[in-house]
Amino acid sequence: MIRHFCNPPNWFTSAGIFCGLYSIVLATGVQGEPNFYKAAMMVLFATVFDMLDGRVARITGRGSDFGIQLDSLADMISFGVAPAVLLYAWGIHSLGSLGLVGAFAFVLCGAFRLARFNCQADGGKPTYSEGLTITMAGGTVAAAVMAHAAAGRLSVEHPWNVWCLALVLGFLMVSSIPYRTPKSLRMSRNMTIVTALFCASLLLVAMQYRVSTAFIVLLGSYVVSGPLEAIVRRKRVTIIDDEDWSLDEMASEEPIRRD
Repeated sequence: MIRHFCNPPNWFTSAGIFCGLYSIVLATGVQGEPNFYKAAMMVLFATVFDMLDGRVARITGRGSDFGIQLDSLADMISFGVAPAVLLYAWGIHSLGSLGLVGAFAFVLCGAFRLARFNCQADGGKPTYSEGLTITMAGGTVAAAVMAHAAAGRLSVEHPWNVWCLALVLGFLMVSSIPYRTPKSLRMSRNMTIVTALFCASLLLVAMQYRVSTAFIVLLGSYVVSGPLEAIVRRKRVTIIDDEDWSLDEMASEEPIRRD
C-alpha cells in the first residue's frame, strides 16, 4: 500500500477524491451556511484532476490496475455522490421524498454507468462513449449550480426543473447513445473553423457575462450533442436503406419488351 501511496498518478486521483468530499461538506453547510458556488467549483476542480491522473500515468509509465480501480472509485465520489448531494441540497430538497428520489436516481445511474464501463473496458481508447460519462454529467450539474449562484439567486424557484435535470442526466448516463470522445475529433478544415468560432463565442460569453455561463453553454452543448447526432445518424441510415430498397426494386423489375 505504501508503494501505491507513493505512485504519482494516485496523488492526482486522491486530490479528486478530496474535491468531491469537500464539495459535499460545502453543499451541506456543515461548517456554517451552504456555499453552493464553491461546492460546484470543487466538482469542476475534480474534473481537472481526473484528466491529469491518466496523463501523469502515461508520462511517468506508472499506470497500474490498482490506479484504474482507484480512478473509478474516485469518479463515483466526485461525479456521482457529490453532484447528487449538491442537487438535493441546492435545488430539490424542498420536494421532500421525491427530491431524495431524484438525487438517488442520479447517483444510481452513475454507479451503473461506471460498472458498465468497467466491464467493457479493454484498455484501449474508444472513439465513442456509450452513454454520457459520469464526469460530464457531474460537471454539468456543477456548471448549472455555479451559473445560478453567480446570478445572485439564493434559492431555486422551480425545483421540478432541477428534478427533471437529474433524471435526464441519469437516463443519458445509462443509455446507449454514443458520445464523441477526443479520439474521434479528426476535424476537417470546415469543422476546425466552426470549432474556432464556437470557442471564440464561449470566450466572448465569459468576458461579457460570467465564466460559469460559458461553462454551462459548453457542457450543455456536449450533453445535447449525443442525442442530436444519434437522431441525424438514424435519419441518414433510414434514407440510405430507402435508396437501397428502391434500387433493388428497380433491378428486380422485368424489362419492358418492345416490338
